[in-house]
Amino acid sequence: MRNMITSLLMIVLFCLPLHAVETEINLSGKWHGTLAVGGAKLRIGLEIVHTGNSLNGNMYSFDQGSAPIALEKVTYDGEHFSFQITALKASYTAEVKDSGNEMKGLFVQGIPIALILKRVDEFPRPNRPQEPQAPFPYDIIEVEYINKESGGTLAGTLTLPPGRERVPVALLITGSGSQDRDETILGHRPFWVIADHLTRAGIGVLRVDDRGVGGSSKVSSGDTTLELVTDVEAGVEFLRGHPRVDKRAVWLIGHSEGGMIAPMVAVNDRRLTGIVCLAGPGVSGADILVEQNRLLRGAAGVDKKTLDWFMPLFKETIDLVLANPKDAADATFIENRKTLVAKHMKSAPVLIKLAAAQINTEIEAIGKQLSSPWMRYFLSLDPVPAIQNTRCPVFAVFGENDLQVPPKQSAGPFETALQFGKCRDYQVKIYPQLNHLLQHSKTGAVGEYGTIEETISPEVLNDVTEFIRGRL
Repeated sequence: MRNMITSLLMIVLFCLPLHAVETEINLSGKWHGTLAVGGAKLRIGLEIVHTGNSLNGNMYSFDQGSAPIALEKVTYDGEHFSFQITALKASYTAEVKDSGNEMKGLFVQGIPIALILKRVDEFPRPNRPQEPQAPFPYDIIEVEYINKESGGTLAGTLTLPPGRERVPVALLITGSGSQDRDETILGHRPFWVIADHLTRAGIGVLRVDDRGVGGSSKVSSGDTTLELVTDVEAGVEFLRGHPRVDKRAVWLIGHSEGGMIAPMVAVNDRRLTGIVCLAGPGVSGADILVEQNRLLRGAAGVDKKTLDWFMPLFKETIDLVLANPKDAADATFIENRKTLVAKHMKSAPVLIKLAAAQINTEIEAIGKQLSSPWMRYFLSLDPVPAIQNTRCPVFAVFGENDLQVPPKQSAGPFETALQFGKCRDYQVKIYPQLNHLLQHSKTGAVGEYGTIEETISPEVLNDVTEFIRGRL
């Protein structure tokens, strides 16, 4: 979900003109290093063209997508190289060493993280055996359409089995955060893998860039899940008007937050053929966030005693945000937050009391993050009513090792909502060893995502395909 991968998403990296004075060492070429963030290791690449008195280049976070992000205030004095990224409140300063073959420095975004970049001939690529490879036995069509409600343009890729007949098509819905059409994360492109698998099986797929990503326009800065529902509805309308799509056989497949959105769309669209929810929550956003943080912090090494103290404070911070009609900058909210922290500090373990300043800073940051329009809506969003009122076939998939949408918390309520709701054709399945990305995993920790070669379980791919084909 959005909050627990925030530290990763905040370090999405880079591209922009660089400026420098003439130096003895030419920095032209490719540079590569690894940034350790929140238990995950992000592969960073820097490509520089050094011409005369100027530098031009791109920096990439390969495990978070290929899109470059602009560097600002870049300097190089022949000994030290540096840049800033104002929007991310981030900076990097390094000493150029080993005759210009290594840059050793610190990437700072709240806390300093060591980042060593070395010259390479080519950027390394992770082994992703499920990555689709050409030639493709189907048609690939780049598409654009308008969300009439928001006025925004949505861009995506439609893959269709060859031929002229109309075919069933599934629209993929990404999880929280700004995602590209492949839902790229840590070197994996799960939506591309799903699209390839389904299209080879005779089911077309439309995958779409989120608002403000890739070819899709940015509509506003306050998008909530409810507004994102309209993007999906626009996609369904587009598919029903396409000459190659069987408008009687349009499906939705949503991952994570997308698994909440799918039932919200289905409630108001009785013509949908069915929906598939991959790791879709069965409880409120607030409940998900509390359990998610407890599990992820524990997986990151936080001891039980500290967690037992911290999690009630975290839960009450959420309650405080929901009770505050304004935002984290509101004077009353700030005062109440300080009072809340002070109350919990009285019972804090000794080591926590010694780090009181850091705790105050963290709770302040959490309060700001929880106060965004998207987060406020998500925290109060209960998926059960939409699930109960969904009439079309539903396949709900959960991973046993999922720490972001834990099946012990969500699978039961999801199935109960279906059982006592309006749906008469549903299946809820928990897969052993699968994490939130539906990869086979050891622990389910976020830090494993990029190290696992598998992008998505073949069992899930096959079961989703058979569930859809069995209802056409």
